Amino acid sequence: MKKLPLSIGILSWKGYKSLNNSLESYERYGLNKITSSKFICLPEYSDEGVKISKKYNYKPILFNNNLGILRGFKELAKEMPDGPLLILENDLPLIENKEETFIQLEKSVGYLYKYNAAQVRLRSKKNPGSPFVAIEKYKKYWDNNLYASLRRLIRPLKARRLIGTSVYVSDYPEIIHKDYISKLSNGFFSVSSKVLNWSNLAIIVDKNFFLNVIINQAEKIKNKNKINGFNNIEIELNSSWWRNKNWKIIIAPGVFTHKRFSDRGY
Repeated sequence: MKKLPLSIGILSWKGYKSLNNSLESYERYGLNKITSSKFICLPEYSDEGVKISKKYNYKPILFNNNLGILRGFKELAKEMPDGPLLILENDLPLIENKEETFIQLEKSVGYLYKYNAAQVRLRSKKNPGSPFVAIEKYKKYWDNNLYASLRRLIRPLKARRLIGTSVYVSDYPEIIHKDYISKLSNGFFSVSSKVLNWSNLAIIVDKNFFLNVIINQAEKIKNKNKINGFNNIEIELNSSWWRNKNWKIIIAPGVFTHKRFSDRGY
């Protein structure tokens, strides 16, 4: 299979059943063959995690303690080469075939730099997995009924922040929300960060932008909302800082779903 100028990085705090399931799908559908630059960050690692990583030819990055999501992604990205990074968590199996996966990843890397985008999202629109609570939130404000209209009238800023989720709901989000969404080619969309939050799930980012802008900003934020006592990027960047940047977020048709097994992992 043809290689892509892309590195793959996975964060896996325990959750080895989920990790193994995801890596099996990457092997089956060719993702593991598109690059030789592959890494797994293993906070609180065990021999099982190291064994799984080596089985699929991923370089394990080992830590004795839990790092949380923010620092875990930071340490993972620091070990990866410059350029585009496919950042994954351990519970994101691949659900598309080799050809479709390659096409979407190749286009995603191109669009990342063509549009100077903050991130490209690759969570499947047709089968995103669960949970995906943003879809129901969007419908509460943007369904074609009286209750949704009243909610938009009472809370216009809340309604605006949900507009970006329309790409997962509507076939024509660029028509409904033309001020914030534009259609690219082959099922890809560009969405303003004014109306769509940062996401950690199945993304392509530029290494330097990710570390020097996104991680740097998230580390500055002091708040009490944490995941297992740690910062997680999504919470810290759900802010006016992010929305005011008006960055482009590229939404791909998507090749990954969300499926978690017994251990929660991240």
